[in-house]
Amino acid sequence: MSFLRKMFWVGILLCGTWVSGAPFEEGAKVCFLGDSITHGGTFHYTIYNYYVTRFPDRKVAFFNAGVSGDSAGGALGRLEEDVFSRNPDVVVFMFGMNDVGRGNYVANPSEQQLASQKRSLEGYRGNMKTLVNRVVEQLQPQLIFITPSPFDDTGENDRNNNQPGCNGALEKCAAMVWELADATNGKVVDFHAPMTALNCQQQKENPRFTIVGSDRVHPQAPGHLMMAWLFLKAQEVPALVSEVVIDGAKREVTRCENAEISDFQVKNGEISFQLREKSLPFPIDPAAASVLELIPVVEDLNQQKLRVSGLSEAVYELWVDGNVVGKYRREELEQGINLAMNPAMPSYQQAQKVRELSLQRMATERLLRDYAASRWFLRRKVNPDDLAAVQAFYDSLSHKTGYYESRIPKYIAGWPQRETVVEKLTQEDAAVRAAAVPVKHAYVLKAIP
Repeated sequence: MSFLRKMFWVGILLCGTWVSGAPFEEGAKVCFLGDSITHGGTFHYTIYNYYVTRFPDRKVAFFNAGVSGDSAGGALGRLEEDVFSRNPDVVVFMFGMNDVGRGNYVANPSEQQLASQKRSLEGYRGNMKTLVNRVVEQLQPQLIFITPSPFDDTGENDRNNNQPGCNGALEKCAAMVWELADATNGKVVDFHAPMTALNCQQQKENPRFTIVGSDRVHPQAPGHLMMAWLFLKAQEVPALVSEVVIDGAKREVTRCENAEISDFQVKNGEISFQLREKSLPFPIDPAAASVLELIPVVEDLNQQKLRVSGLSEAVYELWVDGNVVGKYRREELEQGINLAMNPAMPSYQQAQKVRELSLQRMATERLLRDYAASRWFLRRKVNPDDLAAVQAFYDSLSHKTGYYESRIPKYIAGWPQRETVVEKLTQEDAAVRAAAVPVKHAYVLKAIP
């Protein structure tokens, strides 16, 4: 990452864009309460992946409590089932996208639309306050507020779906979040300002750039990685996976952090040792890799360092577990290399396996969230526990292709087997955590004649 780009982010993130927190402790239960960006998105799963790889000995439970289409007011009717029943220690709130009345934002709003915009914002303020108060009364948890991710009303696309002023309304929601956090001693993670700033910066050069998506609402993989980065940065989590520093001239290890080194030898021009790290690299979704050029994710979250000084030859090969993982100049090794993003590294491959298992866990939890979303929809029409009544309601519908209407048959078939899905999720979570336990690797640094 260029110096200027890094300075851009230093400036953005030092201008009050977040309130610093601390990493989740052992045994914490964290509930992410939100709308579709939580329900179907990946930012909190990416946070989960960071925790299971960086802190493999720390058990932190993460719960998805998002519902597509929901709002701060709508969530009031599902707190018992989606939040209180889990008894979380931490509740993370993220609402706003469905609260602002996006349909009222047009190029030339009428007086009625302007009045509706104002009412929506007033409703958001009141509903958020009521929502938080109920959570605090029931649980007394740690509160974390996420400002709404932006509605991209500045980027160009071919869908004719720009709604000018909508992102400004979300900015007002963000200001209300800060006020609410101040009143409740909560922490704030700001998604809105940094993501909007990135859009503005990049759209100067490419008007079609967006960190959100073509629908202007739902971030795709790069956006969700940025959101996870913002959250983890706000918690001041460690960047370091491990660090090993070797003085080749003195034939000694001068630093070994978050790792254990053994069988260290310097013989016949080779440096060899066994290394068992206490963490794995942070596994990044390849679909999100484009954003790594724009924000310092690797610098801030993924540093697996090896530094070797006092070398005599010009070029060296690094072997790990009998395979070449890279070729490095003496100057590179003296400065230090970061192995976290090296796909040839066994630790990288293990971390990616963890991410693949986590995707299976995510799919299972999303199935449960689909059931929860169906119940949220049905509760306003019929008792969702009375499947016969649900079937009768579905049969009575003249149009069965809507987002929620089309999911009713799957709910009717799946809800009775919900406990089986819950057990599957428990097993998949255990599999992810077992796969994240670091193992010992054999390192050899060989000079190339």
